[in-house]
Amino acid sequence: MWSDILGLDYVEVKPRLRVSNVEKKKRVGIGFHSTSQAKYWNNEIGWQEVVDFLISNGYEVVSISKECDGYMGNFYPSGVIQLGEQKIEELIDNINSCEFFIGLSSGLSWLAWASRIPVVLISGFTSEDLEPKDGVIRVMNSSVCNGCWSRHKFDPGDWNWCPEHKGTTRQFECSKSITSEMVINSIINEGLIKKRV
Repeated sequence: MWSDILGLDYVEVKPRLRVSNVEKKKRVGIGFHSTSQAKYWNNEIGWQEVVDFLISNGYEVVSISKECDGYMGNFYPSGVIQLGEQKIEELIDNINSCEFFIGLSSGLSWLAWASRIPVVLISGFTSEDLEPKDGVIRVMNSSVCNGCWSRHKFDPGDWNWCPEHKGTTRQFECSKSITSEMVINSIINEGLIKKRV
């Protein structure tokens, strides 16, 4: 952890958010979009299979992301309710109405974590020490190229930034290789869904 540089013990501290008095629903929030393709879950069928699994278990799946369908070539899985852009208070309330949240290494996952609901985090471009651990179920594939965010300077002008494999069949392999089964098994193994249909 970076606190080691300062000689400090690492401590995770969740920010205090306003209390959200919303009723929990049988609902899962997803954070589908992000600010660079490297942050996306680049498995073409991953989201759809996870959403199908959730719906088959009686869950409503809502997209907390504000971006429209098809943003930068990324289309929502069918069956997802798109909430669209919201004020921060509405966003926090919608997150808190969910039993858990599935997202990427992005601000929405951090907001869900700060809201104290379980977070399933799908990421390969970041190393494990860059996101919170308490209340976060991280899904990654460490057997392929991963963690480039810690080894290379990010180019925000390059939407398809993949510093080691851009333009090859290995581009975004860090997230392409994360299967829906890996995510679903994490959800089941952590007890977020008690019974698999």
